[in-house]
Amino acid sequence: MSVNAVCLIGLVAVRPMWDRESSLASVLVVTAGGDGAFRERHRVVVDGSIAEVALALGVGQQVFAAGTVQRDHRSRVIIVARDLWPIGGVPRETAVGVAIGTHASPREHQRAGHWRRISIGGPRERLVWVRTTTVRRGR
Repeated sequence: MSVNAVCLIGLVAVRPMWDRESSLASVLVVTAGGDGAFRERHRVVVDGSIAEVALALGVGQQVFAAGTVQRDHRSRVIIVARDLWPIGGVPRETAVGVAIGTHASPREHQRAGHWRRISIGGPRERLVWVRTTTVRRGR
């Protein structure tokens, strides 16, 4: 006997989408690991009355989804949710013109090599190796 059930809590990564052809709404939810860094992306698909709830979600809003793991017509892993609840409100937007910082480092340093996942959710999804490099050399 096996059980196919999933419960996840995460943040809405992009605006929810409505597919007119299949009458389904989909939400991309990112979840965090134990250290708080976001690790996984999950495509959550809903239909019926909870589709309205999904379409009302905002980017950055925390959600709870419960359902089953399945594959879509392109053989991608999706979560078909029977329950989808917003947890808290939508984060406030930053005022236009207000500086929120940059990712530019002020000094030269070595960036470690790492794996990067590209074409996420598509047929060409794969991992590529990004080599070690020196950042801000000679500036």
